[in-house]
Amino acid sequence: MAQQVFDDEVLGKAYDGRLMRKAIVFVLPYKKQLVVALLAMIVAKSADLVAPQLVGYAIDKGIGKGDTKVVMAAAVIYVVTYLVYWIGQYWQGVLVSKLGQTVIYDIRRTIFSHVQGMSLDFFDKREVGRIISRLTSDVDSLNALLTAASLSLVSDTISLIAVLVIMAKMNLKLTLLIFTLSPFLWAVTSIFRAKSRVAYRNIRQKVATVTAHVAENISGVKVVKSFSREKENLRRFEVVNEENKDALMRAGFLGAVFWPTIDIIFAGGTAMVFWYGGMQIVSGVLTIGALVKFYLYLDRFFTPIRNMSQFYQTMQGAMAGAERIFEILDTEPTIKNSPGAAVMPVVRGDVEFRNVNFAYGEKPILQDMSFAATAGQTIALVGPTGAGKTTIINLLGRQYDIQSGTILIDGLDIRDVTLKSLRRQIGVVLQDSFLFPGSVKDNIRYGRLDASDQEVEAAARAVGAHEFISHMDKGYNTDIHEGGSNISSGQKQLLSFARALLADPRILILDEATSSIDTATEMVIQEALRTLLKGRTSFVIAHRLSTISEADKILAIEDGRVVESGTHRELLNRDGLYRRLHDMQFSADHM
Repeated sequence: MAQQVFDDEVLGKAYDGRLMRKAIVFVLPYKKQLVVALLAMIVAKSADLVAPQLVGYAIDKGIGKGDTKVVMAAAVIYVVTYLVYWIGQYWQGVLVSKLGQTVIYDIRRTIFSHVQGMSLDFFDKREVGRIISRLTSDVDSLNALLTAASLSLVSDTISLIAVLVIMAKMNLKLTLLIFTLSPFLWAVTSIFRAKSRVAYRNIRQKVATVTAHVAENISGVKVVKSFSREKENLRRFEVVNEENKDALMRAGFLGAVFWPTIDIIFAGGTAMVFWYGGMQIVSGVLTIGALVKFYLYLDRFFTPIRNMSQFYQTMQGAMAGAERIFEILDTEPTIKNSPGAAVMPVVRGDVEFRNVNFAYGEKPILQDMSFAATAGQTIALVGPTGAGKTTIINLLGRQYDIQSGTILIDGLDIRDVTLKSLRRQIGVVLQDSFLFPGSVKDNIRYGRLDASDQEVEAAARAVGAHEFISHMDKGYNTDIHEGGSNISSGQKQLLSFARALLADPRILILDEATSSIDTATEMVIQEALRTLLKGRTSFVIAHRLSTISEADKILAIEDGRVVESGTHRELLNRDGLYRRLHDMQFSADHM
């Protein structure tokens, strides 16, 4: 069994330049919008920096001297300044929001497209919920860094430098006094960064676990209800949900300690400004207006520092998300087109396994497997659970690659043709055929999107599905609920047969396609199968041996080898595996 990948538990770098270079690729196509948003942000910040000058001027030149005209002029300009600030903020918000949603769209589309192209072994190693979390919370956290947070960092850096220059020019001694707080800020921030890094790693791990747990239980809801597991599953969910809550609480506690501590340091800075500035006013060195102006700039000095501390939190989440996103995007499919792979032409359907060996990891599944099927034959695969039957059909569609040997279709090695052209020749009907939300018509048309309504109906008629479809509320336009929950198992199978027939594959695979069907429905299914199998090379996996008595050849498989081969009658006349399986099933059916 493949070892599962839990990449949520990996603690990467606090800042990874390699990941950022990869992530920034998603923003580069929109650099013009980014620049405009930055300009709007700078306009807003610039207007905000003018305001303290107006307040100081109004106090010293207007209120202090009793000049109401100066006060009125300063007030009017102050309002205009904040109108400019509002306009800058508005366009900044609109542009950042639009840019952010566009980047989210692009990242999610890229991940989804990449995941769609991954080989089956990729999904063998990962829980569905963890993959879903990559497309949701991880993308959101990365986007926050790439758009709003990065723009804010640039804007805050510019604003901080501008404020420092203004404050130093206004009163160098007061400015240097403020800098005595730097060691305290550095110490508190360093402690917070170290602890928050671990806390946010823990959060992302617990969130992914909750998502995986929910996805698993919703996907298996029928089994849950069949075994009355609701209480036990709720108990288990409460455990992971409690762990998630505790992780969030620990991170919340860090914030609850950190931000008030920063506020205390800022309050200390404010107190020093009023103390030393007040002394300068008393000595005649500083005016009241200048002190008020300096105080207002002090607030604008602390705000970017506070924002930068929040930026670190955003970056922590984004780096964690980026690690997991690019872990997926950097993973190459193990099954891909060979160099120089040709497009497979329409085949007759001759299939040969020649000395094929295959293993899942270290566990051997098929050992020196050899057999042949001529075009149009129906080949049944029987044997105990774990014998390798499903592996054979997975290898035929090259869902996995063999370790040695050759698989040929019409004499062509399947590794020498493109995956798309190979799989287009093969149709698959599974035991629990998956139907997608959408109309009956769309589900039948799933494998051949260009099929007309008439062709869809003809396929349904051919397999005996038209009658029950025509009795549905909206006929072929009736919506199928998720997983086909609003139709019976037999109806689902008939729709799957119609879908396979419409796709018109030259090779057809039926994996336990009749195992969950009742006896009455089986007669309809068997008639549909005759239509579906006609003229195609077919591989049928069946535990119900009565369904394969008409097969041209039956392969009895045990421990990854073909131990018997022949027709139903031929194998019954031998005292081998097939005869034992048949007798066991016959006895069980008559008990």
